[in-house]
Amino acid sequence: MMNNFNWAFFIFSLVSSFYNCQIGINTNLPSAMLDIVSKGNSNTTKALKISNSSPSEMVTVLDNGYVGIGTPNPSAQLHTTSTIRLDGLGTNTTNTKVMTADASGIITTNSSTSLLPQVLAGSDGADAVSSAQTLSSINNTASYTNNLLTKSFTISQTSLVVFSYQLGIDNIVNTSGTGITDGSDKQLGARLIWKTLPSGSPFIVNDVMSANTLPFTNLAATYSKGTYYPKGKYSVVLSPGSYSVELKGFVFAFDNIQGIKATIGGSPYDRLDIIATPL
Repeated sequence: MMNNFNWAFFIFSLVSSFYNCQIGINTNLPSAMLDIVSKGNSNTTKALKISNSSPSEMVTVLDNGYVGIGTPNPSAQLHTTSTIRLDGLGTNTTNTKVMTADASGIITTNSSTSLLPQVLAGSDGADAVSSAQTLSSINNTASYTNNLLTKSFTISQTSLVVFSYQLGIDNIVNTSGTGITDGSDKQLGARLIWKTLPSGSPFIVNDVMSANTLPFTNLAATYSKGTYYPKGKYSVVLSPGSYSVELKGFVFAFDNIQGIKATIGGSPYDRLDIIATPL
C-alpha cells in the first residue's frame, strides 16, 4: 500500500508528464504544445474548424493560411463578415493614416492627406491670365483665343475633379472700333476643352467640357462699359493619368454689318481652378 509520499510523487509525475507533452494532430513530430497539420494541400482544404452549438462554423483556417471568422470560405488572410474592434491604438498626430475599404471589402491604409481635396491648379489667384488677345467676329463666324491659358495636371488615383473658370472680356466695340448700333445678336463667351488625355480615356481631345455664353444686342452709340466675366463649373470622375485643358474665350456675331470686337484675358480676376478629391 502506497504511503502519502508515494501517492504525492505519483500524482506529481503524472501531472508533469502531461504538462511537458506536445500534442500532434496529423503529425507524429509535433513542434509545439499543439501542432495541427492540414489533411490536404489545396487552398480549400481546412486545417482547423471550430463550430458553435448551432452548429455554425465560427473559425476556419485553410491550408493556404487564410483565416475566416464567421465565414467558412475565407478569401483573404483575415476574412470576417462582422465588425472589428481595435483597442489601445493611441493618438498619432504626425503620420496620420486612415483605414479604407474598396468595393470588395479589401482593407488598407492611406495617408489622410491623400484623401482630401488636392489643388492641381489655381485656387489662389495664381492662374490669372497675364496676357490678352483681341478677337473679331462678323457674318456668323466665331473667333476663338489660341493658347490663352492651358493647364496640365496628373492624378495618381481615381478622383472627382472639379474645374472652375472665369474669363474677363472688355473693350467691346464693332469690327471698325466704334460703338455697336445695329441691334443684331452678338455673343461673348468662354469654354473649357480637353487638350491632352491619357490612353484609354473615354473623352476626346478638343471636345468641349463646359461653355458659358453671354448673348446681347445694342442700339445705343456704345456698348456698356466694364468687363464681363463668362464663367462655368464642370465636375467629372477621372482615372489616373496625365491631362491638360485649355480655357478659350470667343466672340460671335450673327450679322454681316458691324460685327463685334473685344479683348479677352489680362484681368486680375481671370481664373482656372482645378481641384481633385480621391475616391
